[in-house]
Amino acid sequence: MQSTLLGSARWLRQNWQLGHLSTLRKTPRGRHLSTSSSHESSINNAQVVICGGGIAGTSLAYHLAKRGWKDVLLLEQGSLACGTTWHAAGLVGLVKGDSGQGELAKYSANLYETLEQETGLSTGYKRTGALFLATTENRMIQLKRLAVRARCEGVDCHLLNPGELQDVVPWISVDDVLGGIYSPRDGVTEPTNTVMALARGATNKGVTILEKVEVKQVLTESGRVSGVETEDGQVIQCQYFVNAAGLWARNVGQRSNPSVSVPLQANQHQYAVFKPKQGVDFNTPYVRDWDHGLYIREWSEGIMAGIFAQNGKPVFLDGKPPVSEFMSLPDDWDAFDPHFQSFLKRVPCAKDLELRQLFNGPESFTPDMQPLVGQAPEIRNYFVMAGFHSQGVTFGGGAGKYLADWIIDGKPSKHMASLDIKRFAPHHNRLRYLQERATETEGRSYKLSPPNSEFEKGRKLCCTALYGTLSRSGAVFGETMGMELPLYFDKKGNQSDKQDNVWGKPAWFDTVLAEYQACQQNVAVVDLSAMAVFELQSSSAECLNPFLQKLCATSLGSPGSCTNTWMLNGDANIVSDCVVTCTPDSRYIIMSSAKQWTATKAWLTKHLPEDQSIVFKDLTPGSEAYKMGCYSILGVIGPKAEKVFKKLTDGQDMNSDEVGCYKYGSNGHIITTTLCGAKGFLLLLPHQIAEVEYNQLMSCNQDLKIKNVGHYALRWIQAENDMPSYGTDYNRNNTPREVKLATHQIDLQKSFEFIGQKAVAATKSEETTRQLIHLALNNHNVNSDIWPWGSEPIYLNDKVVGMTTSASYSPANERILFWGQVEANRDDMVSSEGAAYEVDIAGKRYKAELYSNSTS
Repeated sequence: MQSTLLGSARWLRQNWQLGHLSTLRKTPRGRHLSTSSSHESSINNAQVVICGGGIAGTSLAYHLAKRGWKDVLLLEQGSLACGTTWHAAGLVGLVKGDSGQGELAKYSANLYETLEQETGLSTGYKRTGALFLATTENRMIQLKRLAVRARCEGVDCHLLNPGELQDVVPWISVDDVLGGIYSPRDGVTEPTNTVMALARGATNKGVTILEKVEVKQVLTESGRVSGVETEDGQVIQCQYFVNAAGLWARNVGQRSNPSVSVPLQANQHQYAVFKPKQGVDFNTPYVRDWDHGLYIREWSEGIMAGIFAQNGKPVFLDGKPPVSEFMSLPDDWDAFDPHFQSFLKRVPCAKDLELRQLFNGPESFTPDMQPLVGQAPEIRNYFVMAGFHSQGVTFGGGAGKYLADWIIDGKPSKHMASLDIKRFAPHHNRLRYLQERATETEGRSYKLSPPNSEFEKGRKLCCTALYGTLSRSGAVFGETMGMELPLYFDKKGNQSDKQDNVWGKPAWFDTVLAEYQACQQNVAVVDLSAMAVFELQSSSAECLNPFLQKLCATSLGSPGSCTNTWMLNGDANIVSDCVVTCTPDSRYIIMSSAKQWTATKAWLTKHLPEDQSIVFKDLTPGSEAYKMGCYSILGVIGPKAEKVFKKLTDGQDMNSDEVGCYKYGSNGHIITTTLCGAKGFLLLLPHQIAEVEYNQLMSCNQDLKIKNVGHYALRWIQAENDMPSYGTDYNRNNTPREVKLATHQIDLQKSFEFIGQKAVAATKSEETTRQLIHLALNNHNVNSDIWPWGSEPIYLNDKVVGMTTSASYSPANERILFWGQVEANRDDMVSSEGAAYEVDIAGKRYKAELYSNSTS
């Protein structure tokens, strides 16, 4: 039988008879917990109601009870594990590119391995180890980066050559393999058994689990959860509600007032299972062949080959089907066939294997391929835990633990920042957008993309007023919070995907360098409209100023002033990094980066007085009020920006030493700051007139040679001016003592006590062991060496002390600068003598030194 025939989808349909689904996966109804109707009707209240009985929901119930919260009710519309858990592949991988995901995975593995000792039920977990294969140089560099990071975070990981890889897994072909990594502690578990063990652990501690009970509505009172109503009309009072409904979490999000955005979309996800072959032992580490979209593992002494299709296929486009338990989808051999060809080459003995089943089941994917975990911004005490993009088994155990801690302690752990649902905005929940983005997210899970690469599908969700004009000028756009923003300008378009070494000097380097030089030597214009913008006003200045003084850690000025500030929570963690402007007519405009939009809005509205004495408007692009009164924001940057300022203000001088706000036209403002530390100013304009004003601005071009620039050039300038990025370099896990920015002054002597003031005052700088630091590479060739892009280990005196968070080129210093968070003795961190810093980039260490723009 020839392999070419085996690879034909038509031949497969005709010659490989597929058995019923039950031959592959037996629905585990015999082990489900059941509850009588009398018991069900007797439950009128609970402290926490969890919707969803998959691995995430049962893990949360278990961990809440483990910490003493036993008044927990878990409702499952069907049977436990009946959503996506029952057909999961069961892989538990520990090698991750994100610290938060890595912590969840490590915790899950340890939990599944030990749970039987407590519950008496086996999860089926076993350590198998895993191989990751590289068939290209770029993939090999990626694996080296992952291996270095994994080892620094306590995960055993080894680089192997092709021969060594084949020694570990003899049944694979390595003819096209350059190398790979071996993670011996990776494992597999039986997903349904794991759910049953978690459920027993929870019920043993007092949790109640009810099956065949569907949530009809989440009830609210005064903006917080008050209870749930089930489909049979029963009302259960509760203080907390957790949406762990898996595939249907978005649907459940619509069952409250206000509704809760849960942006995820289900795709079909396929794997094939083959029967055992005599003489071949598949009980080896499982294999991830990312270059061909494959994962391969032992299954019932045979072998399973699963795929992540490059072109995902969304399902349930007409909504939730009437029957949604233990679902399977029709076989899609046409989608599976390209991966099957690669599977035959990777596993030569496969041509002689007998197919047991091609399984097609639904899996949910989020727009950025990260899980959705955290408190919903729309309703207090409403939490979400969903969207695990086919890795629910890997993350579910840990997500349940850390979300339980969040609910009980009232604050998230440091591992949850990158997973927080508040990284999305309401417009991300649009069905058309989700379905379009889902065609890319599945394949992107395994696809090798350049660092900081942008999604191609689901774009133009929100375009600023100047999008068309800038596009015609050659803008290459990226997106932030669904908003399009210009990264740089190149008539040739995006060149990143065409460069040979995606980890080295980027293809756009020379273009961005020219834009940087325009900002430093002449004058440039950048569209900054993709920002979160809020406006607050009140008939009483005695009400509005004290309100903001309470929220802001810096003293706010009088009308016409502009202040860089942080908003802190009670523990002095930084909730928002923003610019607060008091306009000449005593309105307040608050601007923050787009990625802070939802979190900053939630923090502001949470503290608004109930008497409605303050009017709050969200003027962010994409908000409901956008078309009615949003600002377009233009940055005018460079040493000749003052000449532009004079033209716009009829000869008025710009005071570059003091940040101020001036009225411009009937409804616009000029603010003498650039947000990047360079000379210049911001133009805040009603978006309806933005294009007219932009054209007028560019009409100065004959005299000043104004140049369009993008955000990449600004990042270089920000780096040179010691300005890290909130959400990338630091976040809500950090305090002002750990970040220390010259632009943000904490005022402990304010006449108004601000939130977090006591916590800041109680912590002395010398007691801080964690610090955001700024370093410069010394022995690094930007033209030939691999660049740092974030997530590289930082060494201090030959000891790993932290990870880089971002990196930027500095033309002024002709070297790369990078930020990093480190934990070490403070004297060691800040001392120039004896502080030998290094950064490990894909296995090679480079010397580094502390950087400051005052000493550069």
